[in-house]
Amino acid sequence: MKAVIFDLDGVIVDTIQFYYHSTKRVADELNVPFTEEDNLYFQGRSRLSLMEELVKRSGKHYSHEELVTLGEKRNAYYLEWLEKLDETYLLPGIKEFLQEVKEANLKTGLASSSSNAKFVLDKLNLDSYFDVIVDPKTLIKGKPDPEIFLTAADRLNVPYESCVAIEDGEAGLEGILATPMFSVGIGQAEYLQRARWWIKSSEQLTLASLQKKWIEVNGEN
Repeated sequence: MKAVIFDLDGVIVDTIQFYYHSTKRVADELNVPFTEEDNLYFQGRSRLSLMEELVKRSGKHYSHEELVTLGEKRNAYYLEWLEKLDETYLLPGIKEFLQEVKEANLKTGLASSSSNAKFVLDKLNLDSYFDVIVDPKTLIKGKPDPEIFLTAADRLNVPYESCVAIEDGEAGLEGILATPMFSVGIGQAEYLQRARWWIKSSEQLTLASLQKKWIEVNGEN
């Protein structure tokens, strides 16, 4: 184990309701339904794919440029919610885990689909914990494609099989499972059982417990 690659929303910080309320506002303007279950499904998927789905539900046709504009409106709503973000929104135990990882001299990467990831880390004073933050705008494909995780590992200069990647979203986990990385799924959702190590809460995530599970699966080497 040489590196740990993190998703952001739902792994490090609890912003899921921020996404829900900002997207629900757009859905209400389009007069289409959007549920909390929908919100979880689209977690980690691209903003454009979400806008395409909302417009599809409306029965209308939007050009690519109109979809982009709609996505920018939804992002503006999301940024309004981010104004209230502080360290109380950090998930339990995650800052302590980040500290353990850094003290152990493991490399760290952030593989989030959010275009606001850097802003969120700055606001939470966590940017110094990450060696690499992948900008999703530089990628060809979004989750569930594994490109973002492979890019993080490449930029860290660490072999894929020496990386741990942590996710809570279905699309992100699917991406990790398409790589040789050691997958960790955090949360209650049933699909997370597909991960090499499934934990229901970030409180269970410690370096010692991760190393123990790594050895169980991969052996001492």
